[in-house]
Amino acid sequence: AQGPAPRPAAGASPLPLSRSALAGAQRAAQCAGGGAATGPPRSARTARSASPPRLGGSFGGRVGSGSLHATSSGSLAPGEVGDLPAPEYGSIVALSQACSEELNIRQNEKIALIKLLEDLKKTRLQQDAKLAKKRREVDKTVEGTLEMDRKIKGLSSNNKKVGAEVSGLRAENERLGVEVDQLRQDLGEATQSYDREVTEVEKLQQLLFTYRKQVGQEAKQKDNIHQDLRATRTAQTLMINRLDEMEKRNRALKMCVADTFAAGSR
Repeated sequence: AQGPAPRPAAGASPLPLSRSALAGAQRAAQCAGGGAATGPPRSARTARSASPPRLGGSFGGRVGSGSLHATSSGSLAPGEVGDLPAPEYGSIVALSQACSEELNIRQNEKIALIKLLEDLKKTRLQQDAKLAKKRREVDKTVEGTLEMDRKIKGLSSNNKKVGAEVSGLRAENERLGVEVDQLRQDLGEATQSYDREVTEVEKLQQLLFTYRKQVGQEAKQKDNIHQDLRATRTAQTLMINRLDEMEKRNRALKMCVADTFAAGSR
């Protein structure tokens, strides 16, 4: 005789009979009714009971002359218990074993799901932290973008002002360029006029030098003439003096002659 099936843990909620549990109970009932040799081995029953139940649908089987039906949730339908035969000890043990195996599977699944839930919570916390960090980065980026937009607007206004100033400077530069061209033209004309004036001045200087040379020669001639005139005046003076002396001599001679004639007449 096999021992009783292990009871579920305290505080665990009673689970409805699943398809695998009902299939185990059906096989146990068939073994009890037809003998141990006609049913499948225990390892096969354990493997079949460990297989996951299918969702939805209904299945049926016969235990002796009665039929066993299950709803889509895995529990017995009400009003069908009267069709079942009286349970035996072997079927109860098999049913208990199937239920305990199903409960162990469910508990293992529950533990795995709890671990998965904890991992998912940790992952969610990590993702929330990363998301908060990314949000802070996004906020900083948005603030930086807004600041850059303000700076870009300021730079755009400054660029417009500088563009207007550059346009004014270009117009002023063009006007100054025209004035510079005019001044260059005037400078060329003035240079040509200066060259002509320099040529004329050189000619005048040569003419002045010639005039000065002629004036010098005329001055020398004048000096010579003055010297000649002085010499002539001196000679004239000498001649006048000689004439005066000759006149005095003539008078004296005349007086002598007169005196002589006068004395001779006496």
